[in-house]
Amino acid sequence: MFPCSGTLLDVGCGSCQITTYLAPRFEQVYAVDFSESMLAAARQRLDNLSVTNIQLLSGTAQKFPVAISGADIILTCAVIQYLTYAEFSQHLQECRRVLNRGGLICVGLVPDAARKKTYYYGYFTGDRFRRLRLLRSWINITRRRAKGYLLNDLRWDGIGNWFYQADIENAAVEAGFEVEFRNSWFSEYRFHALLRPRPELDYGHLD
Repeated sequence: MFPCSGTLLDVGCGSCQITTYLAPRFEQVYAVDFSESMLAAARQRLDNLSVTNIQLLSGTAQKFPVAISGADIILTCAVIQYLTYAEFSQHLQECRRVLNRGGLICVGLVPDAARKKTYYYGYFTGDRFRRLRLLRSWINITRRRAKGYLLNDLRWDGIGNWFYQADIENAAVEAGFEVEFRNSWFSEYRFHALLRPRPELDYGHLD
């Protein structure tokens, strides 16, 4: 799925566990996170692994650091659940600004709103005492949702924001991208989205 050359931009890199795995495939890697503690952990990891082609930068999904001059691949993995639809749209505008001609955006591990009940109620756990289990789940979810609302806690359910594939497609089209979807291999309630500039708009970042 990923090309093996060029420049990678990892948005929301955290401690760079994924970034260091992908880094040998690229000449240059930008790793961006807003958390100074995560960047400190990433710096320690790079030192321990003697990785030299990753540049750590402070920034957000909606505003990339000015040091980023262009990217062939943009990875946003397990980040979108912290964004609203409007913030995700801003993220795609930033991606379009720095993406090189023919580049690719991978939005990984998107919580699938169409399968939210699978996560909430555990539909794959068997049928014995199903109604009682569902009732208990509903009570627990309702209590946690109310507490999350009072505390303004986005991740009250352990996930955050959920998106339909149509939401991702609408935001992609608005930003000038075409999109294809892939199911997650290890999570039945998440999917991946691959975005490429629409052929008629494949102009890459502004030089």
